[in-house]
Amino acid sequence: MLLLLLAIFAAVVLVLFSVTSIANVPSQVGGVASQASRIASSAQQAVQNATDPNHPPSGLAYDTELTAVDTWHVGDGLPGGTDYVLTVKDIQRRANADSPDTALYADVHAELRQPRETRILGQLVRSDSDPHDYVVYKGEMFRIGHAVYRVNWISQEAEAVAAGIVRSPDAMTQPLKFDYP
Repeated sequence: MLLLLLAIFAAVVLVLFSVTSIANVPSQVGGVASQASRIASSAQQAVQNATDPNHPPSGLAYDTELTAVDTWHVGDGLPGGTDYVLTVKDIQRRANADSPDTALYADVHAELRQPRETRILGQLVRSDSDPHDYVVYKGEMFRIGHAVYRVNWISQEAEAVAAGIVRSPDAMTQPLKFDYP
């Protein structure tokens, strides 16, 4: 009986301290309420997960559907493109980046497969390979040939960039970084 009384007394003291700390710091009331709401929500989700093994996943961020993911290292050529050759030139880190997704970028170099030549009386006067460099960040999209790619990740340690081929390129609303037929 004495143990039961001590347990009840300890519970009352614990509740009293909790109420006192909430009353003394009014600015934390909103935070405590939101935390209590999150705890209740996670408890509800845990009960649902335990009782229904076929429950749909929660908290997922849906992304573009991809048919394949290709990885290219610095110096590798990107597939496709009839007139231009595209090559991963370099992986760089940007200073003062807002997030890890914008800290790294890949330099992609494009130039004509066959340079344009200007000849006068059979003599080569000018040759132009039409070089271009593009900076590509994680999440950006580009088209080479018939395939639309979305950059999935960039790694400076591996000196590589990976991009997935978008399954339904016509449904995409995001602008393309570059487009080479």
